[in-house]
Amino acid sequence: MTANKFFTQITMPFSSAFRRLAAFALMGAAVMALSAATARAQNTQVTIEGTITSVASLPGVSVGDKYSMVLYYNPTQAPASTSGTTANYTGFTLNAVVDDKDGNQNFSAEPGAQLGVDDAPANNSFFLPTSCNCPTGAVFELVDTTGTAFKTNALPTALTLKDFNTAVVEFGNIGSNATGNITSLRVLDTGGIIPAFITAGAPDPNGKVPTINGVSGAGVFNLDVSFPLTLLSHGSSYVYTLPFQNINFTGTCQASFTLTQIQYNKTVTLDSGKGSVISGCNPTTFWFWTFNGKAIADYPGPATLTGTVTYGSSKATTTTTVVIQ
Repeated sequence: MTANKFFTQITMPFSSAFRRLAAFALMGAAVMALSAATARAQNTQVTIEGTITSVASLPGVSVGDKYSMVLYYNPTQAPASTSGTTANYTGFTLNAVVDDKDGNQNFSAEPGAQLGVDDAPANNSFFLPTSCNCPTGAVFELVDTTGTAFKTNALPTALTLKDFNTAVVEFGNIGSNATGNITSLRVLDTGGIIPAFITAGAPDPNGKVPTINGVSGAGVFNLDVSFPLTLLSHGSSYVYTLPFQNINFTGTCQASFTLTQIQYNKTVTLDSGKGSVISGCNPTTFWFWTFNGKAIADYPGPATLTGTVTYGSSKATTTTTVVIQ
């Protein structure tokens, strides 16, 4: 095995760049900076759904209409301000649609509104209050008077509807608005780093792949790897490639892989590898590692190839099934 060579930074026509990093024999890595538009990526999605229960005078909206509200935020953000037991947050987006008789009507968080979390004893709440009384504004409130829903006033990464004895939404101006109940509350969390895939491929005897931007004339940034294989021959060795993208994590990260198989009801590790720790693992970057595997053991049957990225105290994994012959 030979260590990967170091490549100097190359500036792309669209002002992005990548580096091929020097590393030990089992690891290769590349990183490219994305556009600034992704720098505020958020990784918790809260979907609130229900039915309009009362209407003052919001045109087109009637009792019984269905609505859907989607809230996005980064749960690791620090509060913009605090007041007593309440923490207020500004890094979020909220959009809602009411399916009324005249067609869908769109609503959103009001300008300047702040998302609030209160962990006061006997009065936990998660809410978005009104800030300008706008005709297209949307607000919500979840209240738990037992005080057991939240342990802190950090933004939640899990919510259970039955934990709240008050759960309401409102759309439009105060006095001419529509109020709805909440019948469904779903939370989807995605990690700060997400691995795209892991694949096994034949080693290139000419040393051309894996590489970055190996396709001459291509109009997009590309990763070029040996054709992904799922049928592996015992006695042969393969190159394992693990690309991933950093969504909103800042810190150190490290990639690793394992090839495991069930043998006589026990999980056996056939091969594994770990990359060096990367200190500049920042938002808006993506990377890939390559690992030169050892010869495949002579034990035919299915096996699992797993790629793992460890970042901070978290881990993200991706798996693929291969068959050994």
